[in-house]
Amino acid sequence: MVRRKEKSELDQAEIKLESLIERRDALNAEASVFRQERDLLNNQKMDLADGMRSLRAERNRLVDEMRAHRDRRNEFQRKARELVDLKRQVRGQLRGSISGEVDRLRKEIKSLEMRQQTTTLALKEENALLEDLREKLKDLKGLELLKGEQDKVGREIKDLDASITDLFRTADREHDLVVKFSNEAKERHEKIVELTAQLAALATEADKKHEEFLKIRARADEFHQKATEMRAKVLTIEDARRSEIREARNLLRQQNITVRKVLLDERKLDKAADDALQLLLKKGRVEMKG
Repeated sequence: MVRRKEKSELDQAEIKLESLIERRDALNAEASVFRQERDLLNNQKMDLADGMRSLRAERNRLVDEMRAHRDRRNEFQRKARELVDLKRQVRGQLRGSISGEVDRLRKEIKSLEMRQQTTTLALKEENALLEDLREKLKDLKGLELLKGEQDKVGREIKDLDASITDLFRTADREHDLVVKFSNEAKERHEKIVELTAQLAALATEADKKHEEFLKIRARADEFHQKATEMRAKVLTIEDARRSEIREARNLLRQQNITVRKVLLDERKLDKAADDALQLLLKKGRVEMKG
């Protein structure tokens, strides 16, 4: 009865152990799913992070390009404005057109020369005419020199106008590049912002998966600990059963030895009786009746 009870206890312990192991394995499998999902999310995070680093590098390069073209644009505009100021100063040196005055003096001089050559004048009148002619020739020479300077300034102004136009045109091209690189950098930045939001969402989801993994694994560890304790109990019961069986076998073996010894002693007594009987028969002391 005791043996049957202990066997039943062992069966129950083994059933309990198997149940604990199954529960532990099921929880480990469930935790493995969350771990795989977490790792997948972390891999996606790393891919996004790599993409973000590339975009940041590209955005920074574009910003550097934009700044370089912006500085060149500003420099060209500055030089153009300086030339505009210089042009104003040069224009200020002009006192109106003197071409008309030169033409007028030339006509007057030509008229005086014609009169001096074709008209008979008194000496006093001729001297006055010659003096007037000398004065006008002197004025004409001065005006022609002034006109030469004015023409030179005019050419300089035209050169300034061309330079100013070229500078502003170049500045406009640089400005177009500024806008281009600025828009491209903005586009990269917007993608970075978008990826940052995705990365944050993935990180949050990965953290949730990790927390769930830790929680389930902790429960699996609890069942593993219980299974370990139950296995120890099963082993204890099995050891007790084996000890009982060994003890029973020892008792049986000892009983068998005792029985054989008794049987052996009985065979010896029977043989001794037979030997004594035969001896008596030989001596004729005992007669066998049929």
